[in-house]
Amino acid sequence: MTQSCSCFILAGGKSTRFGTNKSLALVGDQYMALVVANNLQSAFGSTAQLIGADENTCSALGLESVIGTREGNGPLAAIIDAMESTTSTFQAFAPNDTPFFTAHNYAALLAKLEDSKADVVVATDATDASQVHWLLSIWRKSSCMPILTKEFERGVRSVHGAVTDLQVAMVSFEDAAVRNINTVSDLFDRGTI
Repeated sequence: MTQSCSCFILAGGKSTRFGTNKSLALVGDQYMALVVANNLQSAFGSTAQLIGADENTCSALGLESVIGTREGNGPLAAIIDAMESTTSTFQAFAPNDTPFFTAHNYAALLAKLEDSKADVVVATDATDASQVHWLLSIWRKSSCMPILTKEFERGVRSVHGAVTDLQVAMVSFEDAAVRNINTVSDLFDRGTI
């Protein structure tokens, strides 16, 4: 890796469909957000920070959390807050409920970002490239932050709605790597516990 990269786990959701805090759900014998953190650390060698997690979650996981000025306004706000908290060239993001990607997946994202003129590189489904996973991504702070901030300030709240002026590249992830856990039955149905 030739550029610095900070890693963030998006953990500000309410876990409504899941019923309890997804970050603290067990995948095997480990908290789901820690599985995500370990996967990011394997990819980049740096400790991931939570973005938007409450104090109890941070304490249980032993991870630091970024709480920015846009807290509670969705993933786009969280991405901007995370970018404001670091001086790293790149920022890698993963949701707290996607524990199945690997370091190899993120190495592919980073290689694409470093070798292209892209501002952001995102994961897509291997079997359906139209399925874009905006939160499994790496962003170039210098070009992305001004545009994302401008879009947020004019009322845009979706990540896909804020990237129209950015160069976006995509990397195919195997379907297992992009799947997320929305309900407790998702864990049982897919044999993860």
